[in-house]
Amino acid sequence: MRYVRVANHWQHFSVYNVPHCSFNHPIYVCLETMRLFQGVPQASLEQILVSYAILSSNFQALSDDQCGRSSLSDEVASAWFARFSEHLQRGDVASTTSLFLPNGWLRDFLAFDWDLRTLHGHEKISSYLSEHLPNSNFLGFELASDQYFKPSPGPMPGTVTAGFSFSTPIANGRGYFNLSSTTEMEDIAGWKASTVFITIDSLKNHEEKGAAGDIYGGRCPTWGEARDIEWRKAEEEPEVLIIGAGQNGLQVAARLQQMEISSLVVDKNDRVGDTWRRRYPTLALHTPKTHHSLLYQSFPSNWPFWTPRDKLAEWLEQYVVSQDLLVWTKSRVMPAPTYDRNSKRWTVTVNKAGQTCTLHPKHVVVATGMLGEPYIPKIEDQEIFEGQIMHSEGFSGGADFTGKRVIVVGTGNSGADIALDLSTHKARSVTMIQRSTTVVQPASTIAEQHLQVYPPDVPVEVSDFRAFATPTFRLFEILAETRGLMWDQEKDLIEGLRKAGMNVDMGPYGAGILPLVYLRFGGFWMDVGCGDKIIHGEIKVKSGVEITKFTKQSIVLSDGSAIEADVVIFATGYRHMAQMLKNLLSDEIIDETYSLPNGLDEEGEYEVGYRPTGHPGLWYAPGSFNNSRLQSKYLGIQFQALNIGYMKL
Repeated sequence: MRYVRVANHWQHFSVYNVPHCSFNHPIYVCLETMRLFQGVPQASLEQILVSYAILSSNFQALSDDQCGRSSLSDEVASAWFARFSEHLQRGDVASTTSLFLPNGWLRDFLAFDWDLRTLHGHEKISSYLSEHLPNSNFLGFELASDQYFKPSPGPMPGTVTAGFSFSTPIANGRGYFNLSSTTEMEDIAGWKASTVFITIDSLKNHEEKGAAGDIYGGRCPTWGEARDIEWRKAEEEPEVLIIGAGQNGLQVAARLQQMEISSLVVDKNDRVGDTWRRRYPTLALHTPKTHHSLLYQSFPSNWPFWTPRDKLAEWLEQYVVSQDLLVWTKSRVMPAPTYDRNSKRWTVTVNKAGQTCTLHPKHVVVATGMLGEPYIPKIEDQEIFEGQIMHSEGFSGGADFTGKRVIVVGTGNSGADIALDLSTHKARSVTMIQRSTTVVQPASTIAEQHLQVYPPDVPVEVSDFRAFATPTFRLFEILAETRGLMWDQEKDLIEGLRKAGMNVDMGPYGAGILPLVYLRFGGFWMDVGCGDKIIHGEIKVKSGVEITKFTKQSIVLSDGSAIEADVVIFATGYRHMAQMLKNLLSDEIIDETYSLPNGLDEEGEYEVGYRPTGHPGLWYAPGSFNNSRLQSKYLGIQFQALNIGYMKL
């Protein structure tokens, strides 16, 4: 047994030698991590372990008696932090800026300004501090000493990380920094910050309430009676109306409840989780369970490593019950709600299972996701095709298409998973139509990346905070810097797909899939077996073409070729939510916002996600599980600050 440093902390590891592997290094595998992979086929397990890349040659390993806090890390972090806290409290912009690398990053969630910002480089950091530091009133800085945030060797050689806390007259704050040595490591003055994350964690006297104690006065009223009283008040006049009962809407509601902000969630579906139930049946989340657990409620220890569609849908329903959330299903917000700037409240009409009611919330949070209606392109002579045409959302499983000739249009996640399912269920032929380049990485590689950030033995709230301490664009840089190792691991897959006719690239900056998740929400797939079937000729690919027309029994492509088909499945994604929002909120309201939730701004933050949109009382909750799990906190703090008068819109 040895201790190995992984993702800023030390784990007790055993040595695992992967048989039939292309290299001879042993892999140090955390015993808890091995338990996660129970039931994974041996071949897949070996691929995961190889891509996990916890190699003796790449990670610092210590003997048992060397484990613990590094004296150098302590000394470096303490010295840098003493200067940082002193300069901030003195309002010294130049000296504070000098503590960053010239290309360093400052990420601020509400600490300097009531917004979510990321500043890159001395010029932008200095300008930002010059504007906001004079009014910040920081005090009470303390370096963290707990096991997760105490000074520790960083993830890269010559780096040190640590967390800290602070306060202001109105708030409690926390932060996290990553230091790099610019001279000799022993030269304490030569360490500079590559990244600093600083946040308001709570407003004083408005902290989260935590677990309920004897708040219901014993048995009168009972817990159920007290909950019903709260719900009736919220139904009559909720402070916040949340549109959408997916994972983001529900996590925002759970957070607001802990902050004692009343909310009502409305969703058009018959049941919570139906958005997932409608997806293709083989769908499983392509990230490990440690990444997509829900706020306040982690998965059971025996939960599958890859969460299946239906289990996630059921878990969301259970989450509503266990978190005491007020949710109206079969309910739609009617078009064109209005906002009264005098009362600072909305007038919103909701059709609840056929009956209309009017609500007057202070805030409306749109948590419907980034996607609109299913998109099927209009193609010439589509109506004369004698076969079946459908969108991937209507795909109910490969067993329905045994013996049929199937065309899958699109090479994203859905297209790849559906093609694999069709081939597995013995479709007569499966051909994928690829219009433009696609980034393909094994799901095991994505798991490796996520497990480094979300290890199984660290509380998810700790992992969230440390993950967000790295600005999004800095993360892209890190992935680009390590792309050589990453793509060397995928060499056989990429070369095999290219030989089979696919147009495969490495993604923006050569950084793989992750930038596309933020920038395009498409153009990639996380491979769980489709790639191997393409390489072995069981699934065909036609690349660089589009369908130009249909005949009775075939499709005609833009290169003039034709393919006979019984079924055409369009895995072409969904329309952007822009039109849906305009239909719902009206052009007048949308015109007042800074932008629609189109992705990232120039700083790498969501353009209008969890931050002011430009229209008072209108908010968006976009992103993945981890976004709403953490950033719901900052959304709630802004609601509190507006109520108290600290923040103005």
